[in-house]
Amino acid sequence: MSHKKKIAYVTGTRADFGLMTPVLRAVQKSAKLSLSVYATGMHLMPQFSRTITVVRKSFPDVKAIKAILQENTPAGTALFLAGALAGVTKAFSKNRPNLVLLLGDRPEMLATAAACLYLKIPTAHLHGGERSGTGDEVARHAIAKLSSLHFTATRDAADRVRKMGEDAWRIHVVGAPALDTILRAALPSKRAVSAFASIPREGKFVLLVQHPGEAYASAGSEMEETIAALKKLALPVVAVYPNADAGSERIIRILESKRRNPLFRIFKNIPHEMFLALERDAAVWIGNSSAALIEGASWRTPVVNIGERQKGRLRGKHVIDVRSARADIAAAVEKALYNRRFRKALRTTDNPWGDGKTGPRVAKLLEQLTIDDHLLNKQISY
Repeated sequence: MSHKKKIAYVTGTRADFGLMTPVLRAVQKSAKLSLSVYATGMHLMPQFSRTITVVRKSFPDVKAIKAILQENTPAGTALFLAGALAGVTKAFSKNRPNLVLLLGDRPEMLATAAACLYLKIPTAHLHGGERSGTGDEVARHAIAKLSSLHFTATRDAADRVRKMGEDAWRIHVVGAPALDTILRAALPSKRAVSAFASIPREGKFVLLVQHPGEAYASAGSEMEETIAALKKLALPVVAVYPNADAGSERIIRILESKRRNPLFRIFKNIPHEMFLALERDAAVWIGNSSAALIEGASWRTPVVNIGERQKGRLRGKHVIDVRSARADIAAAVEKALYNRRFRKALRTTDNPWGDGKTGPRVAKLLEQLTIDDHLLNKQISY
């Protein structure tokens, strides 16, 4: 009887864990694969509700890699990356996997990719080859170059990875894993959403998810512009804490100042399936989250995308791009809610990010994969 391939994944945030859960479950179900899950970063931080407990509900054997963001600055992010690099190296030296899954552009993913390079452990990167604003794009492409395999979400992302000099046989278009849950899972009902967020069942509400942009020092003032625009709406606002990026404390401080405002419902963390239901039911989604572009199209929920964080990322007709200025944001929300031409186009938008079968595709590719020096040793293809 052949041994199962040992697959590992290091999760650092509630967001990446929610996205990757369909893939992790497909790996876990495979008779040819075994799964190890590690949690670090935001999952271990009390100010973000220690969401390792959420990971543990699905994967009871999750192991902690003790690295957190100690200082909410660019230097703090770099030091967190260094701590994650050391922690991952120790964890994988003790319990060596055959292959490690990576997702997106987060610092813990970059640390894991670098550790695996020198430990000579092959890696497979999801959501590589995509364009976005800020330093995230640079990190994403660096992770791609460090990776052995590429499970891209779209064909245009696959083309970019190929232009980086990656061999064609390493690249597989599998779709965005978030759509597996959106298209195939039973999500909370409108009644459940109403009870969770304390909003009228048939009433409109705003979903707000805003992270710091490239200029972390202006994260607070940018959130203030968004809040000022929302005042004109007089609609309930379901607001979620940002990721633990440099500048996030400034955003959190402003959100917390609105906690007694009867229109605001502020959450440090929301269970993934409930968050998807909030996406589905929101009248408009405001902020700069990649999920708004990737997942919002499936619900045809209008999105007001603020600033440069998602610059260049593939999007559907549901997205309105604006700069971080209260007048522009307010005008975009007005368009999203009431403009007839936009609302008509919204009804026909398609999601370009996949078909909801990413998890099984990835598991099958891993089952069929030969792990050898040919996979591990890369050379630029031109």
